[in-house]
Amino acid sequence: MQNYDFKTYTQLFRHILKNHTNDTFLNELYDNKYEHLNVKEFGNRVKYLAYALKNTGIQANENIAIFMGSSPSWLIVDFAIQLIGAISVPIFANVSSKNLSYEIVDSNIHYIFCDNNDLSLELNEMLTVISTKTSVKHSHITLDSLYKIGQDLDEKNVYDLDELIDKVQEEDTFSIIYTSGSTGVPKGVELTQTNIISQLHCINEEYHLTSKDRALSLLPLAHIFERAVMSYYLSQGVSIYFVDELPNVAVLMKEVKPTMMTVVPRLLEKIFNKIKTRISEKKGISKFIANTAFQRALKKEENSFGLFDTAYDKLVYSKFRESFGGELNILVTGGASLNKEIYRFFVNIGLNLYQGYGLTEFSPVICANNPRKHKVGTSGLPFKDVEVKLTAQNELLARGKSVMKGYKNQVQLTEQAIDQEGWLHTGDLASIDKDGFITIHSRIKELFKTSTGEYVSIVPIEQELSKSRFIDFAAVIGNDKQYVTALLFVDIETYKQYKEKNHLDDFFTVDDFYNLKQVQKKIKKHVNNVNKNLNKWERIVHYEIITQTLNIENGELTPSMKICRNVIENKYEHRINAMY
Repeated sequence: MQNYDFKTYTQLFRHILKNHTNDTFLNELYDNKYEHLNVKEFGNRVKYLAYALKNTGIQANENIAIFMGSSPSWLIVDFAIQLIGAISVPIFANVSSKNLSYEIVDSNIHYIFCDNNDLSLELNEMLTVISTKTSVKHSHITLDSLYKIGQDLDEKNVYDLDELIDKVQEEDTFSIIYTSGSTGVPKGVELTQTNIISQLHCINEEYHLTSKDRALSLLPLAHIFERAVMSYYLSQGVSIYFVDELPNVAVLMKEVKPTMMTVVPRLLEKIFNKIKTRISEKKGISKFIANTAFQRALKKEENSFGLFDTAYDKLVYSKFRESFGGELNILVTGGASLNKEIYRFFVNIGLNLYQGYGLTEFSPVICANNPRKHKVGTSGLPFKDVEVKLTAQNELLARGKSVMKGYKNQVQLTEQAIDQEGWLHTGDLASIDKDGFITIHSRIKELFKTSTGEYVSIVPIEQELSKSRFIDFAAVIGNDKQYVTALLFVDIETYKQYKEKNHLDDFFTVDDFYNLKQVQKKIKKHVNNVNKNLNKWERIVHYEIITQTLNIENGELTPSMKICRNVIENKYEHRINAMY
């Protein structure tokens, strides 16, 4: 059994090279075909790049930005930055230009790794750009050219790899990760080497993977959730396959047949809605069996067994599992809470689904379900070495080795987030049951109070509204208002399917589709059904259908697919006011 005693990210690098020889270690798509990078090739590229960067005169503790899509190159760059004692600053590939500029200035960035040649001229004048592309602007340095410089330095024994590895200390800053800014200006979360490594040791306690496992990576590495899990994959020598574009996930799951994946709830919600749609399109006895099995999976208590469950599994559930590749052993969801009914559905069709919870400020995982201890609808038990408690107002507090160093350039905000006893105030309302399982109910900022004094927890309502195949996202409005309303954002895929099925030309727009009487009727029926299960003061009184799609680039969605309320409420202020 491999020794799991590394204490810094650079020691993790040495651990990988010492313990693994996987020929399909890192896998990236080129012309729709995966090309492989083995452990030795990965190690050499990291070493060469680190030597070349050090040779440029980059100082220890200098902040270096990674503005790239997830790929093997992203990981190589990150490890090379660590080896020279610098600090990586991941930036989401689809960040808004406003936030990109802010983060570069806030972190005093002079070097940026980039896979996009279209950085603005204003930013180009401030930065030394290192491009992953071979064809670049004259002023840019290429990654390949640095590999060649580093290889030459290695052959001349200019630097000692072990010396670089051992120079990095546990208390050193590992990375600055900017929060998505769902409520305002992004905050730079400073994480130490101890922060990230403590997470890997905790993950290793709960989940067990080997080099025989295959992971499909589809979440951005700039997100600390995927980065922490990715670091665990690397430590175990897992074969990692990167998704090029999210629309290709379904195809790649069947090709790669992953044994492990991490996802955000929105992806599972979309898959759930597609399954519902597929069943509704069936005919006769086939539709009856599929629908009965579907309803059974929605309602069945975990571990209970009925007369027809074996038949349902063979005829229906096995086909659902095949859409994930058919060999998935561990599916972890995080980034937001998953609707309990959908959670139960996926578990009942035979997927080993485990929900966790955390924050960037905690590096990130505070608690998670795992193969040994699991309770549907909760976010699991606290990780080893993590303490949790609730305030009198039921805000969840957490303490442990994973608590961030602080917010960069934000002393006052840091003091507000971490109290004098070291407790991180999560800003989330939660409950802890008698067995210690944590359930997250809502963000404190997402618990609205109407002008009549009634409290409304909006996220569960939004989750229910988004179960319709006609609705992609929902934004519930009601803070300081006399009643609750909602903005319902349309699902473009549903429109496209209808258009294709009915052989309609491009003159038939998304607005035309959502103006169809039968579509309006179905949306109204769905909203009424949601209202039936709500208290009177929580019910949706009016709603507006928005045919413009939300996207990450303009700040309406976070990279983990959560809506940015302040942006949406400002943009659609006139539509909201019209409902009152």
